[in-house]
Amino acid sequence: MAVSATEFLQRGIGKTPARVYLVHGREDGQKHAVLQRLRDELVTEEFDRAHLDVQEVNLSTILAEAMSIPAFSPRRVVFVRGVQYLKSADIDSLVDAISHLPDSTCLVLYTHAESEEEDRKGTAVPAKLLNAVDKQGVVIECKPLSSAGFAGWLDARLREAGKEMTPEAKERFTFLTAASTAAAEPELAKLLWYVGERTLIQREDVEAVVSRTVEAQVFKLVDAIALGDAASAMRLLQDVLSSGGRAEAVVPRLMVLIARQFRLLWQMRLQIEYRDQAEQWFPSDPNLAQLLARQRFLEKSLREQANRLSLQELQLAFDRLHQADRMLKGVDEGDNDARRVIERLVVDLCSLKATTTRRSMLSAAVPDID
Repeated sequence: MAVSATEFLQRGIGKTPARVYLVHGREDGQKHAVLQRLRDELVTEEFDRAHLDVQEVNLSTILAEAMSIPAFSPRRVVFVRGVQYLKSADIDSLVDAISHLPDSTCLVLYTHAESEEEDRKGTAVPAKLLNAVDKQGVVIECKPLSSAGFAGWLDARLREAGKEMTPEAKERFTFLTAASTAAAEPELAKLLWYVGERTLIQREDVEAVVSRTVEAQVFKLVDAIALGDAASAMRLLQDVLSSGGRAEAVVPRLMVLIARQFRLLWQMRLQIEYRDQAEQWFPSDPNLAQLLARQRFLEKSLREQANRLSLQELQLAFDRLHQADRMLKGVDEGDNDARRVIERLVVDLCSLKATTTRRSMLSAAVPDID
């Protein structure tokens, strides 16, 4: 049986626990909540709980723990992390073992942090294991929440805390945390501590204490780039670089996020100009239509950014990103210091309008030759 994380969190394990659970998906906040719920409802004695990692122990150790008899409680609960790293032969052995687990064992399998590509392709969990658990236990899917789903999650958390939040505050909180429960959970705890006994949370409270996700920082950075505001863009870039660790580690991910944002702006620009016809040209990842179906709150901001950039300027931005990527990887000769590469890129992107204007003027100044 397969259920969503939201469904499972609403009803719990029920009267009779399943023999095996498989928790997977890219939404780590939901995954954490599901695992905590499983632990709270299944584990009655810590001595009869085991927590293993596929990357640290072999399958024989996992199976030995799963076949053990509980000592002080009705069941032995075995948590196994990182099932996407199981070898093919181990998957076959584990699938076979699931049907022979003692009635006193509850096996909880779950994935390590999944990438966006794994989630999109459904490759994090081997199909054979997924099918086996679906037939003999419960598969719990922790998918990224839609805008409505995240709003429901936030409302539930606020009710639990006896708080309310203004619509403006909710919109800002959702944007700053990228509608991710993993990012939102600690930020909400910080926000609740900040407001103290006050029951109503205002936008000013959110602005005062909630940290931006990297995605939200990149959105603001690209906003400054679209405005051609080099001073603000460089200041925002330095904020990201100073908070993320070594430039060599931060810059490649940052460039991926900037490129992703420009791909979304290109799709939005196509939609503005070609309306319903535009979707036929959207790539599979990132796909603007799919993104807005989940996170409708992004549409207004993306449209405002796209309105500031022409398709010609966006094409030039992709050229600049490609050049910077080649420089960073050492394909082209020159200074490939990570910090200087990203700084030059941001300055170049801020001058998109000036560059396209110069090109148009030069093109207009050249007479036709018969």
